[in-house]
Amino acid sequence: MPPSYLYVQYAYRQSVCGYKFRASVNRSSRVLAFNPFIAQLGKRITGHDEITSQIVQHNLNGEHGPGYVTEIHDKTHAALADTKNIEQITSTMLGGMQIYLDQAEQKSDFNLFAWLRKAVTRCSTTAIYGPENPLAKGQEKLDEAFWEFDQSLNYLILDVLPGVLAPTGNRARARLGAAFQDYFRHYEPGQSTRSAMAEKRHNINTEYGITPWNAGRLEVGVLLGILANIIPTMFYMLIHIYYDQHLLKRIRNELETSSVKTDADGKTRNLSIVTLKEKCHLLHATFREVLRHHALGSSVRYVREDTLLDGRYLLRKGMVVQMPMSVLHSDRGAWGADASTFCPDRFLVHGSEDVGKSVRQTSASAFRPFGGGTSLCPGRHVATLETMALAAMMVLRFDLKPVNGPLVIPASKQESLATNVFPPERDVKIRLLGRDVADGVQWRFSMD
Repeated sequence: MPPSYLYVQYAYRQSVCGYKFRASVNRSSRVLAFNPFIAQLGKRITGHDEITSQIVQHNLNGEHGPGYVTEIHDKTHAALADTKNIEQITSTMLGGMQIYLDQAEQKSDFNLFAWLRKAVTRCSTTAIYGPENPLAKGQEKLDEAFWEFDQSLNYLILDVLPGVLAPTGNRARARLGAAFQDYFRHYEPGQSTRSAMAEKRHNINTEYGITPWNAGRLEVGVLLGILANIIPTMFYMLIHIYYDQHLLKRIRNELETSSVKTDADGKTRNLSIVTLKEKCHLLHATFREVLRHHALGSSVRYVREDTLLDGRYLLRKGMVVQMPMSVLHSDRGAWGADASTFCPDRFLVHGSEDVGKSVRQTSASAFRPFGGGTSLCPGRHVATLETMALAAMMVLRFDLKPVNGPLVIPASKQESLATNVFPPERDVKIRLLGRDVADGVQWRFSMD
């Protein structure tokens, strides 16, 4: 373990203003860089070849003009910050989820996390890659292959005899890579059924001479960003809301008064997605509190040259700085004496839940579920909207009944070093009961 890890970890925990220390790291982004770390780790994750690795690692920080990593970063951020693109991805994803929700109403008992994992894996990736999405081809079970890969990631990152130490994950990675190789080999630019993100990635891969085989391997790494964090987040969002009956009632009331419209026939109710963040402040606050409690990964930086951080901590060139979110998100200096308590109201301005801009602004250094600085997650807007929309539809449409005793919130289990929100250590078996089935009401997502 690099000595800088131990040193900065100690400084982080002992500092009176630990979350403010994180801001010093952001201000030093030129010498404490994210790109060198992720470029080196990326090869271990995806298994692309050495020529591609040289392309990826060239001009990592953009000092000499554009490079592969900086172009991927900038154009992905631009694509996923555009309102039209966000709404297209979200609308497609939720359109797919509508089918799974309709089917869930007819199911008996099922495991919530397993159901979310299957449904969201297929729907989210179809929203990105279009109808040709390899993970939506049920007969090949590539959606299951992704999770086999994800669960083996810690061994694959070692990059030592992966076929021996992680044979299942290694085979799954190869299958996924081959499927996306075929996807990019037959890729036709300009198709409106795909996301702008997929289009940008294809264009940049072509520009830099990335072969289809390596493009397929690189895309396996992208799947981690699309899927690995959002599904555990959705799980814990639903569990926390249904666990607290008072919170459930408040969120339902908020949604009914601000984001639900009923057609003239009284039989179709539409959940307006685009209004959720602006009008459903308690739902948004709950999403943020879920992330504060369950985003437990670490931010990592590579020290490019000797630097004195915050005027006190000497970091040597070549060291790695690792800063755990769990420390930030439980810092009493930032969150108060009740930092360990799940309390969405901490994100609301007191007394203004239903009026104006009621979401309280928090320190960017104390709340880092999507990273920050140059490593800020480009998909955060999509992830936020999709998670809030799915949770809203579920609580409006269903009561949730746990099958094996009272509902409990399971602890998280760290499975992957590349994940910030860890999956539950055990699943929760449930039954969904439609709230207005007798009235013949149909629920639909709406982007109006």
